[in-house]
Formats: sequence, C-alpha cells, structure tokens
Amino acid sequence: MHFICFFALNSVYSRVQMRLFLTVLVFTSLLFSCSDYGKIYKSKNATLKYNKALQLYLKKDFARAVPLFEQLRDVYGRSTDSLEQVYYYTAYCHYGLGDYEMASMFFKDFTENFTSSSKSVECAYMAVYCDFMDVGSYELDQNNTNKIIGALQTFINYNPDTEYAQKCNDHIDELRVKLMMKEYGHVIQYYNMGDFRATVHSARNTLKMYPEIEKKEELEFLMVKAQFRYAENSVEKKRAERMKEVLDLHNDYFYSNGIGGKHYQEVLDLKTRAEKEIKQLNENI
Repeated sequence: MHFICFFALNSVYSRVQMRLFLTVLVFTSLLFSCSDYGKIYKSKNATLKYNKALQLYLKKDFARAVPLFEQLRDVYGRSTDSLEQVYYYTAYCHYGLGDYEMASMFFKDFTENFTSSSKSVECAYMAVYCDFMDVGSYELDQNNTNKIIGALQTFINYNPDTEYAQKCNDHIDELRVKLMMKEYGHVIQYYNMGDFRATVHSARNTLKMYPEIEKKEELEFLMVKAQFRYAENSVEKKRAERMKEVLDLHNDYFYSNGIGGKHYQEVLDLKTRAEKEIKQLNENI
C-alpha cells in the first residue's frame, strides 16, 4: 500500500497561484530575451511547448522550463498521461531551483492525482524529503520538525520495503539531532543570561527527552555549575539547602561519567566548595 499525501488539486492552486504569478513576472524579461524561446512561450502548440520544456529541464535550465510547464498544466486534461509528466517535471524543476516548499506541494499533489502511477512512491518520498530539506539549522524555529518526523515515519510504515525507507530513517535521525541541539542551545542561553535555575531545569528536561544526546556530559556538568551559582546567589536561609543539591548533582555526574569525565575536576571543585559553604552555614546557626 502506497503512502498518499492527500492534497487536493484545487487547494494547491489556491496556495501557489500568487507565487507562480510572481515567478512568471520575475522571469518575463528572460523569457522573451531569446526569440526562439519567446515564440514557443507564446505558441499554442502544446507538443512544441512540451518538447522545449523537457529540453530545458534536461539541461537543468529549470527557471525557463517552469513557465512552460505551468502553461501546459492548463492545456492538458486531468486524465492525460502528459499532465502526469508535467506535474512530475514541474515538481523537480522547483526542487532543482531549491524551492523546497513549492516542490513539496507539487510532489504531494502528484501522489493525490496520479495514484496508480509508477512514480507515486517516488513522489511521496520526494514530498517528505523536500519538507526535510526545508528545515533550517537548529538555531532557527523548529516548530514543524516533529510534524516532519511524523510524516517520514508514516512513509516508512506504508513503504517499509522500498529503497526510500532507510533514507527516511536517516532523515529522522538528522532531525532529532537538530531538536537535541535546539534544546542544548536553550540551556546555554539560560546560563549566559544568568538564569541558573532555568539552566538546571532545562538541562534536566533535555536529558530526559534525549538521553542519547552527544552533549550529555556537558549538560550534566552545566547542571552542577548552574546549581552552584544559583545557590551562591541565594539568600542565606536557603543557601545550604540549595548547596546540598549541588552535592546531589555531583553524585549524578560521577555516576554517569566517573573520574574520566571531561569536566570531572571542575565538578569536584564545585562539590568541595559546596561542602565548605554548607559547613560554614551550619556553624553560624
């Protein structure tokens, strides 16, 4: 059973019509700068137009191929094999131009309108792959990342024996790394802002969500360091209690990393300072 992304034809039109109109405007001067191309663009001969568009596509001249394919979408009837090819090449033109959002729309629309095509699984994969490619670096907004991971997993569930399944697993791994690094970035941001309580809380949550995170040792160290700074800046009546939490976090760090931990000596120094502080506070009672 093939994974089908249910995007109706009309819905795609409504979402991309303006964008396509602007694209045509951008390339107008280019379209008519070449007399041969200009004549074909204005021609009503669909075969001539298709052959030229395909020629440009094969030359990777996607910018000039797209307007021709767009014209052909309005020429061919919905049930023709030619329209299937037009959608296929249009999607790949946008992919070649690096417009992954637009490419994804056309690949999804292809899978909805040409369900019996031999290319339906390929286009279903390319749709989620374009969504994957459209995810920015981890410093940017990752709100859609979990949704894309879900779409990749759905593709795998419906197409486990295809050549694309392992690729989707690899994409999921990459996206999870981005999510991990996003959370790690939050921890660092809290620490740099001097919000040490939030640093500890954020680091603890990150380790719960992503126990396999590469920065695990550093996060465990930052928890000890941030808790010490938080306790150090606390009012005297709460300082001893919060310093005891430093000792607990030291024990957690030692349990996970032992004396071979990269920051073990720093963590040990913080433990020693916390113990000294607790002793002094108890003597003043």
